[in-house]
Amino acid sequence: MKLVSHLPPSGPALYIAPLLNTVLLLVIFFFLGSSFIVQSGVSVVLPETAGKLSGFEQAHIITIPAGPDAALYYDGREVTLAELRLALENERPGQKRAIVHGDVRAPYGRVMEISQLALSLGFEIAHATTPKEGGS
Repeated sequence: MKLVSHLPPSGPALYIAPLLNTVLLLVIFFFLGSSFIVQSGVSVVLPETAGKLSGFEQAHIITIPAGPDAALYYDGREVTLAELRLALENERPGQKRAIVHGDVRAPYGRVMEISQLALSLGFEIAHATTPKEGGS
């Protein structure tokens, strides 16, 4: 016995609703995804440069604020120099990349000390900068 439907045939609106839902989700994803830029959480004034570096999207963040006795921050968490050394020593080999966010007013020797520490433990280092206005 064949069953016959007595409902009117559905229009194209039935098929457009899932398409619009998918497009809306993609738009929301890309709008929110653009804010997933590497940020340290500690406010520093970075030096300006025209160069750009890629490949450090999954890197750890070491922040050096201004002031000779300013605290260090590792991935947004305040640490001492000894705690930073311990945290860097305990990183897995595949995660040995770090971005140094050194404030423009931070002592140069302090920035180099932290950079040398990370380099001596096998890390790849990049120094964060701000792009120049009107630069390439």
